[in-house]
Amino acid sequence: MFFCIMVVLETGGMLSVSVWKNHQEASQAEAESMQLSVHPTAISVERTPKAADEAALQQQVTRILGADANRFSIYFLRPDREEEPFLYQPRQMSPASMIKVFIMATAMQEVKDGRLSLDEKLTIAEDDVVGGAGVITWYNIGEQMTLRRLLTVMITDSDNSATNIIIDRLGMDQINHYITAHGYKDTELAHKMMIGNNGWKNYSSARDIGHLLTRLYYHELVGEQEDKFMLGILSRQKDTECFPAALPDWSIAHKTGEVTGLYDDGGIFYGADGDFILVIMDEAYTDRQATIESMKELTRYFARTMKKKA
Repeated sequence: MFFCIMVVLETGGMLSVSVWKNHQEASQAEAESMQLSVHPTAISVERTPKAADEAALQQQVTRILGADANRFSIYFLRPDREEEPFLYQPRQMSPASMIKVFIMATAMQEVKDGRLSLDEKLTIAEDDVVGGAGVITWYNIGEQMTLRRLLTVMITDSDNSATNIIIDRLGMDQINHYITAHGYKDTELAHKMMIGNNGWKNYSSARDIGHLLTRLYYHELVGEQEDKFMLGILSRQKDTECFPAALPDWSIAHKTGEVTGLYDDGGIFYGADGDFILVIMDEAYTDRQATIESMKELTRYFARTMKKKA
């Protein structure tokens, strides 16, 4: 931004910084309209209530994870094959930044219902700027950003400051009301990002996050346009260390979560052999890289199950 301001001043042009920033916002909005051309796979007439290969899935997951298996929880669904997901050790866990998908869904429900606009501008206050992941810093204090932009960086950059601004705009009670009303029984937003929580913790589960992503996959989460907007943001996730690294040839709309000792990834995979939804959560690891390598191996295994049988 400093360079752009200097260009304006040195050339003596009449273009103001605010006009440049509006152009930036417009360019961002245009970019967000260029979303993945993805559509749910047609439902197979052979779709079963549960995974036909559930025993094999269980066996292979246990084999891959080995002695670390008790730390993991998994949601895996192939929409064209089964109605119910394969669940591995479903339980309530800390979601870290994956809680942000519920905040995004709440905001988009408010947009659909006419109580919010993606073009609404929110001012960044000094108290809003926190540490951790993100692109908003104290340099941005006093600036205004649209809800569209804040939602985008909350997901693509996992921006904690943007998240807290959105939480304040929506209200924590409203977010939890949305979560409860839509049947996410393991999920609760108890505190903002990077702020003292007085012992309270945010919770969710691979099951809840997987259900949200499945609804999003079918464009049944909020509304078709709102769901496409959210898929577009998730598809531009900048943390590519796990799922995208495991399957570089797949299109993936996903969100990660990480704090010390914990790493999560969850998303929708679009590929030539079909689509699937996968959420993997791990907590209390002692070796971060080993955990990510295990998650990548799991991801490749689940992708291989998509191969059509001869």
